[in-house]
Amino acid sequence: TTSLFVGGLFSTIGGGYYRNKIAEIYLGGSNATGWDPNANGNVHTLSLVGSTLYVGGEFTTISGVSRDRLASYTLSNGVITSWYPGANNTVYSIAVNGTTVYAAGSFTTIGGGAARNRIGAVNSTTGVATTWNPNSNSNVFSLLFSAGTLYVGGEFTSIGGQTRNRIGAVDATTALATSFNPNSNGVVYSVASYGTTIYAAGLFG
Repeated sequence: TTSLFVGGLFSTIGGGYYRNKIAEIYLGGSNATGWDPNANGNVHTLSLVGSTLYVGGEFTTISGVSRDRLASYTLSNGVITSWYPGANNTVYSIAVNGTTVYAAGSFTTIGGGAARNRIGAVNSTTGVATTWNPNSNSNVFSLLFSAGTLYVGGEFTSIGGQTRNRIGAVDATTALATSFNPNSNGVVYSVASYGTTIYAAGLFG
């Protein structure tokens, strides 16, 4: 790997190069590469899987074409793909497993207009929503896929058919909540794992 992909709220980066919300940076010299997707809204999440880069955020156009808050790129040529799941509101996090792309945010429809409250899954080729539907009652900010389970953090108090305060886990196949229930008293913005430990960060006390 000789470069780093970054997303955010910036308009210049890597030696003063004009790059709107998304860029590629050379690891050696820290300057931006020539890749310039030029998103018209903030980029909140990137997921690199094999030769595909998935992008999520608030944008509605990127690389000069219409893409509602989700897009993907082929790394070999840096060209945007035809993949167009189309979320109707912000995407904050993406997790990928095989041919399934899980997305979380503040949206209520995704993948061709399917009703999915703040969390859903789409096919990595067609962009069409799967039947997976945990139905969160408020925003989901973070996703982590591990061993058939999606760990989630956000503002919700119900997800996967169970009461779960701001952090929980749902089965990647059934979408039902697992027994994992840390019960946070404040918003969870990020989750990560190491071995059998789940780490969480946010506004909780």
